Amino acid sequence: MTDEPGPRPEEFAVVLPPNARLAGLQLDDATKVLRVAFSDGGPERDVPAAQIIALHGARIRHEKLVRMPKKFGAPIVTEQLSTGARAAVSSATGDIVSTGEDLYFALALRVADVGELWYLIADSFNFRNALGADAGYSTETNFRTLVRRLAAFAPHATQDGFFAAVLGRLPLPPPVGSIIEFFKTVSKDLT
Repeated sequence: MTDEPGPRPEEFAVVLPPNARLAGLQLDDATKVLRVAFSDGGPERDVPAAQIIALHGARIRHEKLVRMPKKFGAPIVTEQLSTGARAAVSSATGDIVSTGEDLYFALALRVADVGELWYLIADSFNFRNALGADAGYSTETNFRTLVRRLAAFAPHATQDGFFAAVLGRLPLPPPVGSIIEFFKTVSKDLT
């Protein structure tokens, strides 16, 4: 046994910025107050629109692997694997291996005097609560509607390229690789 230096466990740790996942939003245009509810069940908060300092959005890439045994021809396993791992599974089992990609939408708010990033993931967000009668059945349409409503609600807030693309009806920026990458991008200036 040698005492050669190697990577320490903390070198592989992922450190996320302080964050809180949003369970609900209500925009009151008359009073210019945003009411937020959190997924962890913490107390709801009222935030004046003037305190919203930045709005961020992204599509997040999620790669998946589907392994189909040759004799059945139907997918039985879905998981995330590297290209090398897919090749190993395919050659070891003789199965047909294919990959797919799902994209999901994320939105983040930065609020003055709040030391954490508030975010939501569109696939698990209650748009009916936030959009009322304007909510439909399409997650992407609801997400784009919420982006437009937030931008109009807090027009002074800094908006990233994703917001600019939605508002300008332009092609969306390329997806980011993970929620961690999204958090790193939007929390650079979070203090």
